[in-house]
Amino acid sequence: MFVERRAAVRRDALVFGRLFFHEAPQMHDCLVWTASELGALIEVEPGIDVPDRFHAVIPSLGIDRDAMIVWRDGRRIGVAYIR
Repeated sequence: MFVERRAAVRRDALVFGRLFFHEAPQMHDCLVWTASELGALIEVEPGIDVPDRFHAVIPSLGIDRDAMIVWRDGRRIGVAYIR
């Protein structure tokens, strides 16, 4: 039996976002699979080394926040927004 443990329900998104790494001036695109007001499941292109903390911008969802990685599985990354 599956038990949901998240504090906020994630909804399907399937939109594009951008990641900005604090130590590097460049931007990287990502695909946002699911999102909530507390975090998201994103997928990055192969070869992108995402640091533990970064800035996430997802215009279609109104998100422009710092984030931290909670888990990684290959190219998919679970992130929590930093308040």
